[in-house]
Amino acid sequence: MRTFILDIAPAILLLATSATANEYPELSFGGYIMVDHDQFSDLFLEDEQNSNNGTDIRRARLSAKAKFNDDWRSKFQIDIADGDIDIKDAYIQYQGISWATITVGQQKEPFGLEKLTSSSDTFMIERSMVTEALAPGRSMGVKLGGTPGNFTWNLGYFQDDNSQNSQGITGRLTWALVDGDDNFIHLGSALSERQLKGDEFRINETLEVYSSDSLLEGTRLDAEAMSLASIELMWQYLGVVSMAEWIETDIDDPTRGTYHYQGGYYQMSYPLSGKNRRYKDGKLGTIKAKHDWELTWRVSQFELEQEDRKAQTFAVGVNYLVDKDLMFKANLIRAKYQDDGETFGYDNAFSFRAQYSF
Repeated sequence: MRTFILDIAPAILLLATSATANEYPELSFGGYIMVDHDQFSDLFLEDEQNSNNGTDIRRARLSAKAKFNDDWRSKFQIDIADGDIDIKDAYIQYQGISWATITVGQQKEPFGLEKLTSSSDTFMIERSMVTEALAPGRSMGVKLGGTPGNFTWNLGYFQDDNSQNSQGITGRLTWALVDGDDNFIHLGSALSERQLKGDEFRINETLEVYSSDSLLEGTRLDAEAMSLASIELMWQYLGVVSMAEWIETDIDDPTRGTYHYQGGYYQMSYPLSGKNRRYKDGKLGTIKAKHDWELTWRVSQFELEQEDRKAQTFAVGVNYLVDKDLMFKANLIRAKYQDDGETFGYDNAFSFRAQYSF
């Protein structure tokens, strides 16, 4: 699949470049860079000899978007944060059918409200534990979607780029009542049925601090199949956003049996300007404001049922939007976890991010 993406990527860019010679086609370039710093207690470490802090270029992404006419468009995005070129998005989209949009290539699977929110627009610096551990991300595939009335629907067939065995069908349905000022109430659900055919699956997750150790470690499974389900709720009024999501999965291992993982989060945000975030097609966007402060908080939990492990976090944050391009984020995280009946924590971590978009 990676070979196929590398093959079509030059074609996408060539189409976009050649299209700019005409009147209608549009070509745009952009990107963003995120620099993070974490400080945390020994609770977040497997080995107390390890460092209690870390500074990383978390993301450094460049993208090209092309709109050829009313029906055809494409996107190509890469990440260069770790010194290697990692292709994120590489797809072509057709919007010429009245009831559906068709997207072909590497793209985000339609699963998870928080996962589908851009990393540059999330309330907190890191997404919740359950989202990072369970929600599928980008995969190679074909997706159909539409927005009839107050509903949005998406359904696609995807194959994991890291494995020829892993493939699945993922779908999401949402309903919302929205007014002209982006005040809304939103309900949604997603399902994903995946065939893994013996691929290794293992939970290996931090306590929502990127530079810390992965303390939530699951059993190494030779997974045959995976069933994912989620439910999501969201509400926005006069700047206040309230968002909740619950995700569960069953992993079938022919030798060990079925393993069940589940978790969820509840988070809120409020910009002091009272401005609403943009909402479109079942997804939450950013705030368009200058010199605005946004207050955030989140409580989340994640449980590994068969391993008898569970973690909970509580985080508060503040985001400072200098303008549409520059933002600073700061989070204070309190966490605890249970391992085989023994409880560790609560203890603290602090994360800071400088984020610039262009």
